[in-house]
Amino acid sequence: MEGDVWLWLILAVVVIAAIVAAVIMGGRQRKTKQAQRAEALRQEAGDQSSLVRQRETKAAEVAASARAAQAESEAKAAEAERLDLTAARQKAEASEQRSEVDDQFDNANEIDPHYDNTQAADDSTTDGSGPNDPQDISADEGDRETPR
Repeated sequence: MEGDVWLWLILAVVVIAAIVAAVIMGGRQRKTKQAQRAEALRQEAGDQSSLVRQRETKAAEVAASARAAQAESEAKAAEAERLDLTAARQKAEASEQRSEVDDQFDNANEIDPHYDNTQAADDSTTDGSGPNDPQDISADEGDRETPR
């Protein structure tokens, strides 16, 4: 019987050693799989990081283009404002010059002894191109009004 006890004891030690070895090997395999999975995740993250960097670069380029377009738009708005002010100034100058020319026509009409002032209120235009313009007077009227 004593031999059976030793046999059972050796068998128990071998079984326990096998169980411990299986647990250790299972743990190592699990750790290896975890390390492989972690490496795969790192590789995937690295690939995605490259794509993200490309997208960030593209976004920065688009943002720069937007800023350039905004600056161009502001420059165009400033140019439009400048042109608008120039146009307003030129219009005011032209209006002033038109008034001076009209005054000059009125002055010429006042001192012209052959000018008919009764038609001036009805027919005259501001640029002198109406019927009161000396060019529009017929030849026989011109002969009567202007001595030669």
